[in-house]
Amino acid sequence: MALTKVNSLEFNEIKAQLKAYLKGQSEFSDYDFEGSSLSTLLDVLAYNSYYSAVNANLAINENFLDTAVLRENVVKLAKLIGYTPRSARSARATFTVVIQTTYGTGSNGRGYPESVQINKGVFASFTGEGGANFVFSIPKDLIVSVNTLDGKATFTGVETFEGIFITDTFVKTESERQRFVLGNLAADTSAMSVEVTRGTITDAYLMATDITAVNNISKVFFLEESESKRPELVFGDGVLGEKLVNGDVIEVTYPTSSGSAPNGLTGFSFAGTVKDSRNAPITSGISLTLTARPDGGALAESIDSIKYSAPKFYSSFGRAVTTKDYEAIIPQIYPNVQSIVAFGGEEADPPEYGKVIVVIKPKNADRLSISEKDAVQKKIRSYSVGAVEPKIMDPSVLYIDLSSYVYFNPNNTRRTQAEINQIIYRTLETLNASAEFNKFGGKFKYSKIQKIIDDAEPSITSNITKVKMRKNVPISLNQRFNYKICYGNRINAQLETPTLSTNGFKRADGGNQVFYLNDDGLGTIRLYYVTTNGSKQYIGGNWGTIDYTYGEVRINDLIITEVVNSTDNIIQFSVIPESNDLVSLRETYLTLGIDNLVVNVLEDEISSGSNTSGTGVVPESSYS
Repeated sequence: MALTKVNSLEFNEIKAQLKAYLKGQSEFSDYDFEGSSLSTLLDVLAYNSYYSAVNANLAINENFLDTAVLRENVVKLAKLIGYTPRSARSARATFTVVIQTTYGTGSNGRGYPESVQINKGVFASFTGEGGANFVFSIPKDLIVSVNTLDGKATFTGVETFEGIFITDTFVKTESERQRFVLGNLAADTSAMSVEVTRGTITDAYLMATDITAVNNISKVFFLEESESKRPELVFGDGVLGEKLVNGDVIEVTYPTSSGSAPNGLTGFSFAGTVKDSRNAPITSGISLTLTARPDGGALAESIDSIKYSAPKFYSSFGRAVTTKDYEAIIPQIYPNVQSIVAFGGEEADPPEYGKVIVVIKPKNADRLSISEKDAVQKKIRSYSVGAVEPKIMDPSVLYIDLSSYVYFNPNNTRRTQAEINQIIYRTLETLNASAEFNKFGGKFKYSKIQKIIDDAEPSITSNITKVKMRKNVPISLNQRFNYKICYGNRINAQLETPTLSTNGFKRADGGNQVFYLNDDGLGTIRLYYVTTNGSKQYIGGNWGTIDYTYGEVRINDLIITEVVNSTDNIIQFSVIPESNDLVSLRETYLTLGIDNLVVNVLEDEISSGSNTSGTGVVPESSYS
């Protein structure tokens, strides 16, 4: 018989097929393979076939973007479709510095100095607990004039970059294979400057982004990632970009990055070097104010991100036409994106025709700051075509608050109720950090949550988990409050028990009394306070409405003076959903409300045998 049947690449099955083949030969028809010397030879043949199959499988996989594992191969495959992986990004922060100069230090020994200069390099520093130290630097010297009346020099809108600026110098030689690879893995190429000196003339070179605008004398370079994961510069060949000549000196200056750790930090101290117009150092009278927190810091693009982004970037051809184009391009502009969604303005409520609505959830906050939003809006316009206007919208974060009653059999575990409680918390925290949540376009699957809780610990027998939807609404104190809250999911109308609840607040004309909001089950919002005997005292008035079908809450004419137990002046509006399966609508961003998570671990008396008859056992209600 011929050895033609190949249906497995596992070692044991390969060996079994070899045995079956040999037993089919007349010479080995009655041969006992087990314990014989020939068995060892079959092991070697099976191992050789197995390793060859694995090697061939890996080699084939590395030829395709979706299945490649090695970063070097993923980068090369992305390069074939014109995609360059994003380098590390330094967090950027904006400061204002006011420097008080000394009278009598002017050029003639009288008055104030004419100007003050902050030297390029380290500008500000942050020192935190556990050795979390960061420095922010500026790429060039800053000079401003001194106010002749008060002697103050004010530097406003100083943009700084986390890390230090490094300069790599290369000299062009006659070698045709010369490469210009940066020396630091954490180089931020978005803040990189390139200068080429030929003789006594120095020219600035720009990164080429559109080859249709490049000719044989364009002073440009192309950016790639080398096999060592470091950024690499490729200069023109005389057709696409000016060609370097022997002896050219290339200086590349860039900041290094510590990733996303500095994002959102506050509490900086000035660490720069200052001198006046007479070159005298200034070490006192320096006031530093942070005007825009650090943001945008990120590590180099991961392999998974390259696989995801490269095909989408290729399909956009460097232009933002469809909504998917915006979703592909913006992460290259602003790498601190945790999740992004774009949709046509005609889908908005109310419609905004001629616009593309882009919703960005950053990694370190619920929404973009004003400066971040302006920066992204400005950059994305260069990719937009025609009369389409991009609009950056804040995400609407929908928190899913869980209240779970978990039953366990103490006979099946040595863990205490408190330990099981912590296991469930950690399990749900891990789930919330996964791709299942923390994204636009997601879905909360109630049955899956119940199974995850049941599987968190072997002794758990069942769980009754209640679900609420929550929106956090920031309040402007002492101003009339009219607000529309959209959950994007139906709300359960309950006549006996209110579905809407809020945290406490104080209002104008209410004295020191703490008030709350709920609903009557018929669509009317009610305002009340709790009396000393625990009953609710309702206040007459038109406080708002609730649309259970469309999942909308409208609040009317509240003037709030204080939000109780909230440093951020946030009122939490919680409602019970009509369905425990929740979806993300347009700008709605789903996430588990870990801060409001409630887990109660109880003994399952029937399963444990302590009450086999079930007498007196009343399970927790499945309704809130």
